[in-house]
Amino acid sequence: MADEAVYGEVAALHAAAIDQGFLSELGPRFLTLLYEAIDRSPASILIVDVEAGRLRGFVSGGTGLGPVYRHLLKRFPALIGALWPVLFSPRKLRRIAEVLLHTGKQAPADLPAAELYSIAVSPDFRGQGVAERLYAALRAAFAERGIAEFMIVVGDALAPAQAFYRKMGAEPAARIQVHGDAGSVLFVDRDRRKISPP
Repeated sequence: MADEAVYGEVAALHAAAIDQGFLSELGPRFLTLLYEAIDRSPASILIVDVEAGRLRGFVSGGTGLGPVYRHLLKRFPALIGALWPVLFSPRKLRRIAEVLLHTGKQAPADLPAAELYSIAVSPDFRGQGVAERLYAALRAAFAERGIAEFMIVVGDALAPAQAFYRKMGAEPAARIQVHGDAGSVLFVDRDRRKISPP
């Protein structure tokens, strides 16, 4: 479990590096609570890479956001405080609902339950293999839990991210629409050792 101060740093890096994602619009206070909940939920994983007191990057994933949302609700006063401006924006409330249901009926039923939720690297440490190590660390953490495959939702416009996941061995498996007309590709990373004989 990460030090509590790290959650704010993870939130700030998420907001800066994943600025095309809707969650960044909900602000750093909400993101801090979210990553705390991800870290403390038994169904999810938060891995941080810290060097000399500086956050180099992080990755998060899990097998369902239900426990994460339940942990968030335990912090209800802080959650309401963080989301107070959003409560007056029907557009943002609608998009929150879309995010919560993003894998709903439009996704194939045989997709993995596990998912990579987010990954980001500080600009000062890009090009040093940090993203690759974080991705591999999440894959290993899933494997320790007996999970041999996980999915990643990547927006159509995020060509560099799609290229990264392909390089790491994930393969496109389906397409979904999360926000109105904005399409996304569902990638699946499978442990091929459990699929093909050696």
